[in-house]
Amino acid sequence: MGKKGLSTDIKNFLDKYFAFEKVESPKTGYLALEGKISVLDKNDKLWGHFKILILINEAEYPYTVPMVIEKTQIINRDWDFHISKKGECCLDIPHKLMKRKGRGIIFEEFYREVIYPFFANYHYKESTGDYANGEYKHHFDGIAQFYQEEFGLSDFKNIVSLLETAINGIKYHPNKECPLCGGPKYKKCCRKKIYDLKGYGLQQLKFDLALFRKYSPNTEQVSN
Repeated sequence: MGKKGLSTDIKNFLDKYFAFEKVESPKTGYLALEGKISVLDKNDKLWGHFKILILINEAEYPYTVPMVIEKTQIINRDWDFHISKKGECCLDIPHKLMKRKGRGIIFEEFYREVIYPFFANYHYKESTGDYANGEYKHHFDGIAQFYQEEFGLSDFKNIVSLLETAINGIKYHPNKECPLCGGPKYKKCCRKKIYDLKGYGLQQLKFDLALFRKYSPNTEQVSN
């Protein structure tokens, strides 16, 4: 889609969200939007405002994840609040963002479903003590959490076997016992998980495999 498609999507977005405008980008090759997010509760009571900067890779759009920087410094610069010391927001578990990226991200949709909820969630946590959609972890713990939630996998050795199969393109007889977990038929068991894993790309799977190999000798279960 590239720059032409991005220009159309941004125009449509700005026509609806008047608190944002295009600004000069601090990063070469990125389109920049700056504006204010106003968070309301269910009763339309104002919880607060955030001034943010959004950067979008022009050449890669829509197969790119927008960067979001919180400029008001309301949120503590700490990973416990899913934000870096520079204000860069960790909007979700990286694998979930990669899944969106692989499908192609339409910016307005991404704003509604990911960016706005990120900031609304902050106020929800401040008000109730918990995130509305549950907490997500960082670094390896976040990857382990993703495999548990997305695929129902908590045994690290099983995850390693699945990743090795996906990376190396190993094929098993679909109607025989699943060699990965012992299910009655491979095609009704782990084969779909293998296909789904391939969608995250070889580079990411190799990265994940190295981490799970590192941790599996010491512990087999995802910590809760």
